[in-house]
Amino acid sequence: MLAGELAILRRDLRATIRAYAARLEIDLAESVAAVSSKRAESLSREQLHDIRDLTIMVKRKLKPEKGRRKDLRKIDSLIHDLHSITHPAESRNSSK
Repeated sequence: MLAGELAILRRDLRATIRAYAARLEIDLAESVAAVSSKRAESLSREQLHDIRDLTIMVKRKLKPEKGRRKDLRKIDSLIHDLHSITHPAESRNSSK
């Protein structure tokens, strides 16, 4: 019985990771599109500096090869902050 429950947990873990990664990928792709398109012209100089500063700050502290939760939290936070800067009119209620 325990083996069956563990198999279900493994399946749920994989499904959750896929959905989580998909959400992050979408938000990141939207931010990249906004920054690299003509829409970037509508971003203020301050917003562009914020994006650069966030990216530099987080990138220096990540160690993806270790697969740590704290690195995932940093990535999630960075993508959320980038998306908030590039899409300020959208209020996204994403649960962390």
